[in-house]
Amino acid sequence: MPRQEYPFIRYEYDDGTVDEHGHTCLPIKITNPKAGTSAITWGLVDTGADSSLFPATLAQDLGHTLKGEGVKSSVTSGIEQTNVPTYKHTFRMDLLSWDLKKTVWSAGKIEIDCAESNPPVLIGVEDFLRKFRITIDYPKEKIILQW
Repeated sequence: MPRQEYPFIRYEYDDGTVDEHGHTCLPIKITNPKAGTSAITWGLVDTGADSSLFPATLAQDLGHTLKGEGVKSSVTSGIEQTNVPTYKHTFRMDLLSWDLKKTVWSAGKIEIDCAESNPPVLIGVEDFLRKFRITIDYPKEKIILQW
């Protein structure tokens, strides 16, 4: 069974301070399959999210027109059940090795909700996390994925 380990990451703020708490983020490559444009980013593992959620700016940077003709839209529940309008776009999501040098697993082409509120990249259950056995080891500050 393939396995990858990832240490928690710490956010560094504009003023140079570093968050003392580690965060459960994974390195992913996100590609717009039509345009061929891609970006490498960190996605927050969100086991409470039914599906992944991307910020509108990321979709637009990769060549999608957020509210373009034929784009499916819906409303999803956000924090405290607030309504968040979203727009579905097709992406390819690849899980990268910790050093960002190689793809270790691919979700292939999937539709992802994109929100104008520009949330962080959230990795949800149905389109990504359910493919893995996930161990989040808080004392050792690491995530272990097996598939």
